[in-house]
Amino acid sequence: MAGKTVFGFDLSDVELRQSLRGRYAPYWQTLEYGRAVGYQKYRSGATHWVAKIRLKDASYQQHRLAFTEDNPDIGDQGLSFEAACEAAQEWFAANPFKHLATDARPIGSIDFLKASPIGDVYTIGRALSDYIEWKRVVAARSHFVALVTLINLHFVPRLFSLPAKDMNSERLRFFIKDVLETPPKRGNQPLKPRRPIEAMSEEELRKRRKTTNTLIGVLRMALLMAWENSYIESDRPWRCIRRLNNVDRPRMLHLSRPECFRLLEHCAPDLRTLVLGALYTGCRIKELLNMQASHFGRDGAGVYVTPVKCYRPRVVMLPDEGLAFFQKLAAGKKPNDLLFVRKDGRQWYTNHRPGFKRAVFDAELPEDFCFHGLRHTYASQLVQDGTPLIVVAEQLGHANIDTVSRTYGHLAPDIRKAEIRDKFASLVQKSTRVPVSKSSNDGTRSSRSSLVGLKSSA
Repeated sequence: MAGKTVFGFDLSDVELRQSLRGRYAPYWQTLEYGRAVGYQKYRSGATHWVAKIRLKDASYQQHRLAFTEDNPDIGDQGLSFEAACEAAQEWFAANPFKHLATDARPIGSIDFLKASPIGDVYTIGRALSDYIEWKRVVAARSHFVALVTLINLHFVPRLFSLPAKDMNSERLRFFIKDVLETPPKRGNQPLKPRRPIEAMSEEELRKRRKTTNTLIGVLRMALLMAWENSYIESDRPWRCIRRLNNVDRPRMLHLSRPECFRLLEHCAPDLRTLVLGALYTGCRIKELLNMQASHFGRDGAGVYVTPVKCYRPRVVMLPDEGLAFFQKLAAGKKPNDLLFVRKDGRQWYTNHRPGFKRAVFDAELPEDFCFHGLRHTYASQLVQDGTPLIVVAEQLGHANIDTVSRTYGHLAPDIRKAEIRDKFASLVQKSTRVPVSKSSNDGTRSSRSSLVGLKSSA
């Protein structure tokens, strides 16, 4: 629906309010997390402003504020949107239920550190603050916000006040153990109790080690920059910081073409279009949801992808059936119209997840297969069919082939073996080269099949 965002309706827009149909439930706009102002419009045409506050038991307390300025029964005596917001804030402050209410937080992502360095001593907190300001300039917005979140969660309570010059291997060991035993944070949910390393499964420990490695990289770079800028004299604080080994693993969970077809059969039509977009491009969900009609065909036989995790945009080349799919998708749309929308024309956010999870269950696929697995499916099929890793990396938007090689290289051992046998110059006889067919008889190419052709063969 036009005018609706992830934080509700833009109720400051008078034309939007007038276009809303009458109903019993108010139309809400979030002011802060746990606080919202609403526009109540009855079928009779009468309208008034309401407010609601979230309580700690997950229920809401609602209150009628006043008539709106566009209420036909009272003329211009009602409140404007701005005045309604002020009235809502006054009610939030005076609400007798406020001691039962959740804490209000600004909407959007936190992009600042929750602690500030003080004093003349150059601490790790000051080094991290300097590093954050550098990242604010050079990093993509999503990467920057994720970085701030990690620092607030892990560094602020543990190392923030430690003088940078005092960082050493022993303190690093305590920090690593503390992070490993801290369960992952899920949204706004409270942290779960610590778990000893001995009680974790191998996969749980691997994931915690991977998170820890990210933190180690942040700390090392912050202290390296501090040393380069002469804020600390010794290079020991950053040289003593070393990453953990053996935390990456190949991607084993991806779909074959028959499994892709089963998944598509169990998706609702609008979700099926989104899934096909992922299978034809290997794009992340946010990249797909940002695609506009003007992004298709602007750079030849491909689709332009706006950057999400970095500043590097890219063009994903499409197969013939992918070109036909996107051509049909963009037909009749204005240049700035989104390519992937819900059946009612509203924008997707994260509301694809329940339907996707249900389709995975109905298709009898592994229950932990998520939408991002379609990206791995795309890359896995290309690697299995002998696509050079640099091409796969460029399609996925990686800066080099390292990630692709670590993640998908295990899928092409026979291709690598055939290439070495074919290309190695003989040391036995000068011009002798044993020809080896690039086709493998072990079934590695069996995943190559049209997403359209499967339907006709079913």
